Amino acid sequence: MNEHVDESFRAQVDRLVAEGKLTPEEAAGLLEGTEQETAAPADLPVLQTAADSGDTPPDLVLKVSGYSLTVIHDPATAQPQLSANREGELSLTATPDGWRVARTHPLQGNHSLLKAILSVPFVPRNVAAQVEGGSLTLPDLGGEMRADVNGGNLRMGSAGSLQADVNGGNLNAAVIRGPAHLSVNGGNLTLTQAASLNASVNGGNLRWAGQLTQGDHRLEVNAGSATLHLLPGSNVQLDADVTVGAFKADFPTHKSGGFINTRHSGQLGSGDARLSCRVAAGQVKVVAG
Repeated sequence: MNEHVDESFRAQVDRLVAEGKLTPEEAAGLLEGTEQETAAPADLPVLQTAADSGDTPPDLVLKVSGYSLTVIHDPATAQPQLSANREGELSLTATPDGWRVARTHPLQGNHSLLKAILSVPFVPRNVAAQVEGGSLTLPDLGGEMRADVNGGNLRMGSAGSLQADVNGGNLNAAVIRGPAHLSVNGGNLTLTQAASLNASVNGGNLRWAGQLTQGDHRLEVNAGSATLHLLPGSNVQLDADVTVGAFKADFPTHKSGGFINTRHSGQLGSGDARLSCRVAAGQVKVVAG
């Protein structure tokens, strides 16, 4: 471990906490496991910047494999800056697709957790993230989030839309203002407030909450589980086809069919939005209010 780099990373974390850009809890997670040896204080953190022609869009391309990355909107920075608790293992590059962060070499040798902070002077617009072990934390976004999670954890704020593939691991998202296309194939996906639903669960768990007032929405569950929380103000016509599975709603629904195949239908409010559910050897629970 380069003690100077480690101390500089601590200084960066402490500054961001003092400025209110990191919570104490987030800082504790970033500093957990870093070296405790006493080193000469550094005036400034060791930072990595990338040459920018001025044409780089305010988008992010993030490849997280076995390390922890926290992205922060920091208007005080002149351009994106990357700091880490170990030197030379991550790269920050300006590309036509946006600012790219990735490992410089495949993971090998030192397996202690690598932790990094990416500070950007802009609200990230579109983000494409691939997480394969480790963790990624994102602020609120201005546009689209595309996430591919194959183990590890991704936590994000709000975004204009979300396209997510979860194949093991966990994804937690806050407010999604537009379309949400979700695929869960093992692992867990939690969305706390959305305006649309288009999801398939093939093993794993989906927890979704949102207000549906118009349009067509879809949920398909095959050998997994989904819990939907329809927030106050939702106006939904619900239809669910179930084959050797379970369906439950906390508002009145009509059930028809036999032991293996059943159909459930119900309505909240005016029913202007349509929600279609198909369940095969899985479980769906719908909660209103």
